[in-house]
Amino acid sequence: MAKAILSGRLTEKPIGRLLGVLLTLLWITGMSAIDSNPCTLSPFLWVLAGMALITAGGIACGLKIVKLPVTAWLSLAAALYYLWRASTGFSVIENLSDIGLILGAIAFYLAGLFTGQHNSSRGCTIVLSIAILLNLGAMWLMRQDTINLHWLGRVNVSLTGENSRHVTLYVYKNFAGLMLSLCGSLLIWRAMLRGEKSLKAALPALIGLAGIAASFFCGTRVIWLVLPLALAAGWVLWIVMKLYTNRPLGWGMIGGGVVLLVAILISAYDFLFDNSLVKYFSGVESHTRFLIWECINRVLPEASLTGFGPGGSQWEIISFYPEWQQPNYAHNEYLQLWADYGLIGLGTAVALLLLHVIQGFRALASEHISAERRCKTALALLSLGLMSCAAVTDFVWHNFSLLSLTAFTCGTLASPFPQPPMSLFSRRNWAPECRPAAQPVKAQGRGGRVVVSVLLLALSTAFIKLSNILTPVWSSQWEFEQLVAQKAPVKTLRSYLLSILRTYPDTRIADYIITMAPTTEPDWNAYEQGLRYALAGNPRQLCTAAMLAQTLDRLGRHKEAEDVFRSYYPGDGPDNQCLTRWATLYASNLQRWGRMEMLAGNPGRALSLLQYAEQIAKVDGGFTYAAPYRKGTRTWTEWGTEQRRQFIRSCKTDIDILQTINPPPDHSWQEPLKAGGKPALYKRYMK
Repeated sequence: MAKAILSGRLTEKPIGRLLGVLLTLLWITGMSAIDSNPCTLSPFLWVLAGMALITAGGIACGLKIVKLPVTAWLSLAAALYYLWRASTGFSVIENLSDIGLILGAIAFYLAGLFTGQHNSSRGCTIVLSIAILLNLGAMWLMRQDTINLHWLGRVNVSLTGENSRHVTLYVYKNFAGLMLSLCGSLLIWRAMLRGEKSLKAALPALIGLAGIAASFFCGTRVIWLVLPLALAAGWVLWIVMKLYTNRPLGWGMIGGGVVLLVAILISAYDFLFDNSLVKYFSGVESHTRFLIWECINRVLPEASLTGFGPGGSQWEIISFYPEWQQPNYAHNEYLQLWADYGLIGLGTAVALLLLHVIQGFRALASEHISAERRCKTALALLSLGLMSCAAVTDFVWHNFSLLSLTAFTCGTLASPFPQPPMSLFSRRNWAPECRPAAQPVKAQGRGGRVVVSVLLLALSTAFIKLSNILTPVWSSQWEFEQLVAQKAPVKTLRSYLLSILRTYPDTRIADYIITMAPTTEPDWNAYEQGLRYALAGNPRQLCTAAMLAQTLDRLGRHKEAEDVFRSYYPGDGPDNQCLTRWATLYASNLQRWGRMEMLAGNPGRALSLLQYAEQIAKVDGGFTYAAPYRKGTRTWTEWGTEQRRQFIRSCKTDIDILQTINPPPDHSWQEPLKAGGKPALYKRYMK
């Protein structure tokens, strides 16, 4: 009996069904419980580790798996490159986040590769339908005042501040709208491609329609990209399938072609003679996307072959990004791949996408696959095409559920299918009566099974190792929420977050510590400690560096503040209209430093420092808004026009006092403060 259980294909046995259930639960629950904070991946990593071990055990015991094609081996090799680059980036949190996403994508890719052999797509239909129904229920629940985020697997108050309300199971409205419209389109096209007319077959299509309708209530414009593409691409795939199977075209197909042709002609006419669509879209609010893309394009020549590492797309532009808030993602996965993983990363990703699309069309052209496999392949092509287009305007592959859906789709397309021997110059390929019998799909040989088992064990080890890093942080957020609910003293909350920041240097935690700043007598020493932890975890976070300089300034350690400015800010310093308004903070530091030198009996150095501070303050447009972008620091230094005038007057008063004794200005503070250090920056303000 044991031999019977362990014979046959892995996916057809109880072990395979168990893995399928776990995979489904992981994907659906991941919609609500996993966000951009990598620690929320933690419990899912243990599940993925267990699934990898179960799969390796089943293979070792003799269960068969399909022979991995060249496309799959290339994809796994690419994953190793991405893992290497993600582990060598400069930002600890972005590194952990990308590693978790890549490992999860590998697991879902292998799952799609193995399950692609099934002729039925019933399981995928059920999963998509349940996902839509759960999102519809969550959308209604999130509009109720009594909802508790615990119902969706989230804390109300996280380590990085209060959690936002959800649109659906997703935390981001664009992702919710994309998932609902995409999954709805897949269910509708499945019903169309199968041609079944029973009520049972129509039920998934009705759920798909409900999902598409709900996507219009998510407050996102992504649906205006996805739905037209789903209509056009689905129609093209429908035509291709009909042609490949030598079936006649119906009036619906012909009518759809006429509509698409008219739409193309109207678009071409508009582009050539009117440009009204271009004018419309150029005037659409992009939510700073165009600005982010422009800034990233400036640093791409420096990305080289391997890129800046995870998060490089945002941290490399921060010194000249002319907005009040920090950019989080590139909102274009191809630009982000180029910046983060270099030309190798971008070229590899695009090549793999094309390879999987080619593999999908080869499957559609095969005469030896079932109608259900043909339908599944068409839907996989549609899903991959729509997700790849959505990646142009958003960071869809930085969301666990959407990335895993893309990986599963690619695995399905890469799964082998029966095909005749390939020979371009053989008459047998073109003469139907001479075509040879199809070669059946082969099982993985003994050597390949060993390699796959080793890869699965390594994958499980990586899941466990990453989870060991993230689990303490994940569990601590629940304890922190309890402290908040118990109204623990602010000092206790700050100490708790500082203890986490030592091992998990997330700049958002440092931000949250500062938002707790009391209006009187803030704990500057605690803030300094937290900011140094955060900077150790991401040395290119200029906003955090500016906050550290300001903290040192308040502690009277002006030389150290000066050293922070010189160390973290490039060249002559960014425009003061950019993030952090560094020039305002810098002038404030120089003024306080100058007054300290007055008290210390160094009038020459004090005069130089105060003149420098006054000169910076007189620069037009230099003092529009002083504080770093974080809301917790806006009470620290806010200078409007009147505050700027007062600052200049106070500097002038001190300068007039010093000039009564006429000391020679001592500019020695502008020299390097330590061996090999930088001299004073921002000389343009002294012109």
